[in-house]
Amino acid sequence: MLLEQRAIMDLDRRWAEAEEWKNQQVKPPTIWTEKKKKKSLWNKVQSGMMNKILDMIERRMRFSNQDSTSTVPHVAQQTIPMTRVVQHYEALESVTGGREIIHSNVLLLRRAYSQFRPVYGDGECFYRSFIFSYLEQVLDRQDTHEEHRLLAAVKGVATQHARLGWTSEFSRSHKAFKKLMKKVMRWKRHRRWRLVPSTNSYRKQKLLEFFSGYSTTENIFAFLRLVAAIWICSHSEEYELMIPELREDCNLKDWCFREVIRHKVFTDHVQITALVTALGVPLRVEYLFQRSGLDLYTGQDSQDDIPASTCWPRHRHLPPPGHEVPRVTVLYTNGHYDIIYPHRRDGPVPSIDESCSQQTAQGESSTGESSSQQIARGDSRSGERSSQQIAPG
Repeated sequence: MLLEQRAIMDLDRRWAEAEEWKNQQVKPPTIWTEKKKKKSLWNKVQSGMMNKILDMIERRMRFSNQDSTSTVPHVAQQTIPMTRVVQHYEALESVTGGREIIHSNVLLLRRAYSQFRPVYGDGECFYRSFIFSYLEQVLDRQDTHEEHRLLAAVKGVATQHARLGWTSEFSRSHKAFKKLMKKVMRWKRHRRWRLVPSTNSYRKQKLLEFFSGYSTTENIFAFLRLVAAIWICSHSEEYELMIPELREDCNLKDWCFREVIRHKVFTDHVQITALVTALGVPLRVEYLFQRSGLDLYTGQDSQDDIPASTCWPRHRHLPPPGHEVPRVTVLYTNGHYDIIYPHRRDGPVPSIDESCSQQTAQGESSTGESSSQQIARGDSRSGERSSQQIAPG
């Protein structure tokens, strides 16, 4: 009897423990306080806003990817024969009404030049054409004498900037420019395979990639503009005579900050001459609408007024005797600058005859639109100087 009662009590205890464990596995209903209800509602609003933002970003990215094939390149991937120059600038002919002038000029230009390379007309076209053409020639050389010569010239400009005491973006853009020159030297040393030097195609492709977007070139153009402004203000007696806009309420420094340093402002002969003189790079500008070109700098020494200690980083980096600085040539058309390539010295020079005249006047018929034609169209839309003195030059 006693054993039976103990067995019943033990069974009841086990049953109670089982019921308690079962209750613990069932989550009790959540009782929200007023504060928690408000917070939950705000979380829902935030979540909805975030979803809308993400959807908008996704739509924009999708549109950008769809439109990427029609994006105008900053520098044309391929050069264009001079026989197609009239066809390329056909939109400009209708604006100027100078078809017969263009054709007669093309005959003369074709005698001296073989190809041209269009660049994007966004207000930085001269700086883009100038520095791309210069570096393209630097990459063709196996040595690095020219890179060190240019860096020495830039170091002299930095000294002049310190003397002026300006508050500007010079330090940051200067670092970006030196980084670019180091990239150029690294591209020339690159080895795809062991003991195999980098090819010209590899170097040119790296240069085209660098100049394909604003993320890499914006600081370079800012630096080149600052170099021109620093040189102008450091040689005020020479350049004040070239600038009729100067008056009591607009001194040389004010003019430089407004007309030289500011992004996407028209680039004229004053700014161009200052830049190429400061860097010591010979430059010739050819014109599609007039017969004679203009040498804005021919190569005289631009470092005469800079102390020798600031010119060359090391004596071993001095250019050897007979060193030639690359000569840049650009083609000016209606407020825009493109790159133009002289005939190779060892290559054939075409004769100017009647057949050449007819071919140039008619152009080469083609179907579809090339990237260079897109650039020409974009330039015609933004190629004229506005009332604010802003234009693709």
